[in-house]
Amino acid sequence: MTIHDLDTPALMIDVKVLDGNLRKMATYCNDHKLALRPHTKTHKMPEIARLQLQHGAAGITVAKLGEAEVMADAGIEDILIVYPLWGEKKWARLADLAARVRITVAIDSLAVAAGISRAATAAGTEIGIRAEFDTGFHRCGWPIAASSMDEIQKMIALPGLRWDGILVYPGHIMGNQTIREHDIECENETMDALFELLGSASIPYPVVSGGNTPAAFASHRFHGLTEIRPGTYVFNDRNTVDAESAEFANCALTVLVTVISISASRRAIIDSGSKTLSSDPLLSGNRLGYGYVLGHPEFELQELSEEHGHLTIPGSSTIKIGDRLRV
Repeated sequence: MTIHDLDTPALMIDVKVLDGNLRKMATYCNDHKLALRPHTKTHKMPEIARLQLQHGAAGITVAKLGEAEVMADAGIEDILIVYPLWGEKKWARLADLAARVRITVAIDSLAVAAGISRAATAAGTEIGIRAEFDTGFHRCGWPIAASSMDEIQKMIALPGLRWDGILVYPGHIMGNQTIREHDIECENETMDALFELLGSASIPYPVVSGGNTPAAFASHRFHGLTEIRPGTYVFNDRNTVDAESAEFANCALTVLVTVISISASRRAIIDSGSKTLSSDPLLSGNRLGYGYVLGHPEFELQELSEEHGHLTIPGSSTIKIGDRLRV
């Protein structure tokens, strides 16, 4: 079978490019003595998670409890969940999982910690915990304040929990190299303030976990990091390229699509919409577009509905119905 035999839309992975991306990140982390715990949110595939471990990852990161269960079923033995878990049923499932594999969760609430503690104690298991702090992304995390130290001290004292350290997610650091220079300086000032508060409260932090893909290869410049959790680097994408952290040649995943309609207003419709591509627009730059059409930088993928992609094309384009493109 060749690419021409595939029906569309078709998700395609270039395994040679994938392997190169895995090797590059593993080498970087080894050279800078950083533990690599990649986030599997981009691929959600046990097969690729195993490849990451074979290339030296210390463990994996997942977003949801269900993802952790799938990875554990596939034989992955060291899993970090970076998502707030609330509810007796989820805590019981977490405790059951902890009986099978080494499991750690990010926590930014004493109430959540208490619930997990009860479940772990009842099940006779131990669950690792990391305190998540908000350094600027403003999604999850304890504020960097003395009041947070008081709650973390109480959390550490709860039974059934294993204190691992702290966790941050600099998701706000998305720009190109010039923009990142300023952002890294600001992040380091924030981290230094956090370390000072932790030290004043006599709270140890053997693990300092952070990192993202756009700034992954500058991780050694972030103060105090011992571990990074990049995710998109396995495939890379338009965001990674615009952030000057990869080139299109490093993009291992593309979607093969077919042009199914062309309007008089020079708009081409492809057979891939938000269900196949993503409902998230380009994050860097001007937040425009939903993908890059390989070989056609003049095309703009400006709108998506569930099953349709709307391409703006120049008047000089010779594209026609039935043509295939890679996004």
